[in-house]
Amino acid sequence: MTVIKDEFKSKEITRYDILPLSFLKKSSYTGSKGAFSYKFEKTEIDEGEEAEATKKTVLRVYFWKGYYAFSETASELIRHEDFSFDDKGIDEAIAYLNARLKEL
Repeated sequence: MTVIKDEFKSKEITRYDILPLSFLKKSSYTGSKGAFSYKFEKTEIDEGEEAEATKKTVLRVYFWKGYYAFSETASELIRHEDFSFDDKGIDEAIAYLNARLKEL
């Protein structure tokens, strides 16, 4: 008999739902809670003025309402937010997504 821990049955997104930073360094990760879908992705953004622009690595989190995959969802229905690319950024992203999830 398989025992499922309570943290895996949560109605909120938890740290157990998200793969570790070492995975996110190499690949994006998608998941969902009911009709709320999300995607975690490592992204490079330009920071500073054009002449002095530098690249900054961030954790970009996309989210959308619906059961369709990211690639099959209209871009105007997908929103995103950027966080620091570290464990603290993952925790902040989870809190942010849970706030959006409660708005549904």
